[in-house]
Formats: sequence, C-alpha cells, structure tokens
Amino acid sequence: MGNPKPSVSWIKGETVVKETAR
Repeated sequence: MGNPKPSVSWIKGETVVKETAR
C-alpha cells in the first residue's frame, strides 16, 4: 500500500490504520 496519508487511512478503514500503527 505504500505510505497512505492519515486522512486517507481512516477513509480506507480503521483496520488499515491499526495495521499501519503496528
């Protein structure tokens, strides 16, 4: 996925944000 912006992250889904935070 690369490095999606935080604004786009929440749009794609909170699950993606949690995986990135990991």
